[in-house]
Amino acid sequence: MIDVVEILEHWYSGRAKSVVATSLGVNRETVSKYVRPAEDAGYVPGGALITTEMWVELARQWFPELMVPELASPGFVACSAHHDEIKDGLASSTLATVHQRLRDSGKLTVSENTLRRYVAVALAQQVRANQVTVLKDDPPPGEEAQVDYGRLGMWFDPKALRRRTLWAF
Repeated sequence: MIDVVEILEHWYSGRAKSVVATSLGVNRETVSKYVRPAEDAGYVPGGALITTEMWVELARQWFPELMVPELASPGFVACSAHHDEIKDGLASSTLATVHQRLRDSGKLTVSENTLRRYVAVALAQQVRANQVTVLKDDPPPGEEAQVDYGRLGMWFDPKALRRRTLWAF
């Protein structure tokens, strides 16, 4: 991403595309590719001051695949065609079920892992919302009891002369 922003900043400062390409070590067509959306949006070299942060935001809008390279992959493109159906399905089913239903209906041919990666990127907010744990206030002393059970580790049993797993309640 910083390379695209750097290209845009050099171009916007008034340097010719060929000079930008030579100084940054990229092809002139590459410079033209990344400058074209700025030109289409009406930006001209030497215009009003634009900060690096503003260029970063514009580059994110114009080239989202650079921020998340997976968006350009064929698997992600196939999944994005069914974005709403995937999102609705995840509201009531597991990802494995959503994948199986789309695959069985012939709508999706990508693997479950590809769908899982797509969901992690494209539906990150929804995925994180399902992982939130809401803590409640501690009750006053004596009103609630808690019991734990778990494996403490391996201990040596002197009677049997062997190691045993020790569980505690």
